[in-house]
Amino acid sequence: MKDLFKICFMVCLVIVVYIYKDNIANFITDEIIYKGSNKVLTYNEYYLDYDYSYVQNIDSKEVKNYQEVLNMIYTILNSGDNSFSFYCKYDGCINDVRSIIDDENEISNINSFVHPFNSFSTINVNITNSGKITVKNKKAYSDSDIEYVKNYIDKFISENVNDSMSNYDKIKVFHDHIVNNTEYDKDSTEKVFTAYNLLTTKKAICGGYSDIMAIYLDTLGIQNYKITSENHVWNLVKLDNVWYHLDMTWDDPVASDGNQYLLHNFFLISTDKLLELDKVEHNFDKNVYKEAI
Repeated sequence: MKDLFKICFMVCLVIVVYIYKDNIANFITDEIIYKGSNKVLTYNEYYLDYDYSYVQNIDSKEVKNYQEVLNMIYTILNSGDNSFSFYCKYDGCINDVRSIIDDENEISNINSFVHPFNSFSTINVNITNSGKITVKNKKAYSDSDIEYVKNYIDKFISENVNDSMSNYDKIKVFHDHIVNNTEYDKDSTEKVFTAYNLLTTKKAICGGYSDIMAIYLDTLGIQNYKITSENHVWNLVKLDNVWYHLDMTWDDPVASDGNQYLLHNFFLISTDKLLELDKVEHNFDKNVYKEAI
């Protein structure tokens, strides 16, 4: 009789385990395996303590809606961490994560709000059945790249910037320096996308111009981020609680006569003025870059 009871019990246990196998696996994964192994998000010296209309820093390991997924990815990138895991806690979350990572425009928008030294060159996710999401990214700048750019900017500031100057003048002197010493690369290749390559080759396209300005502004403690349109990127800068556009690429034109020119047409201008000058390359997503409007 006891043997029959044991057999019935084991059969019932197997049936229950089979029926609830996914729940059991998720519980073991979340509460036993991963709970103790998940690391705390670390923040490097290039973390920016800014929240925006589009993305905000988040202090959680769980996301409950689409906006929180955006916030989590922004926080991970902004922190400078190369790998971090969080958990999906709502229906459709995994699809949302995949759509954000796979959407070149969406993920590029998030990248625009972080310090260039924390921006990624590649990013991918690993997703488990239990809803654990691990974001891994490779930085756009190597340690040696960062050291070179930092030394260049520190040297420039020590020789050209002083406390008696307004922030406007501090920005202008660097704007003019870069434009006068850099040539827009009309035959651009991937090598000129960063501030490091701008400084070492003296050539750049919009990514190099906007990165070097963003790094300079961050060094001075002036709030800014990059605006990315379909085919272009430039800076948005906050001065005296007002946001202005700054586009060094378009202030360093490729002239048909072969001469180099320094312009200030796109130096700290309003959105109305920006779109008056050009509505094509500067046609940005106003739902993303709301500070500009």
